[in-house]
Amino acid sequence: MTKQSNNEVNTSDNGVEEDGSPMSLNKEGSQSMNNQSKRKRDAGSSDEEKIVTVLEKLFEASGKRIQMVTEAMIKGNENRFDIAKELKKMGSSPLDQIAALKLILKKPQNISMFMSLDDDIKKVFVEQLLIDNA
Repeated sequence: MTKQSNNEVNTSDNGVEEDGSPMSLNKEGSQSMNNQSKRKRDAGSSDEEKIVTVLEKLFEASGKRIQMVTEAMIKGNENRFDIAKELKKMGSSPLDQIAALKLILKKPQNISMFMSLDDDIKKVFVEQLLIDNA
């Protein structure tokens, strides 16, 4: 047996196996980083898809609400002419007609109530409305 010199290094003593060379460790590290980056991109695109879906639903709901408000405004305008004609038929003074029309149109429930009443009860409703708000 010959003695190894201090300068000679036994490859089994250096703690690095052939597969564990710095080059192979670098490759493994970059593959791991690539996999992590891919997972982050996949998660990011998934989050973006969720955001897009939520925004689409929000816009759809907003569109429906705007349509409902528009229809209510149009319907409200249709009733105003009928109410003015009804008040004129009652024979009230022009000032009472204007005051009653303002009070009826002030609240949507007044419009519905006025339009649903019989003609003789409409006059009592208007008189009571004018008295309550005098």
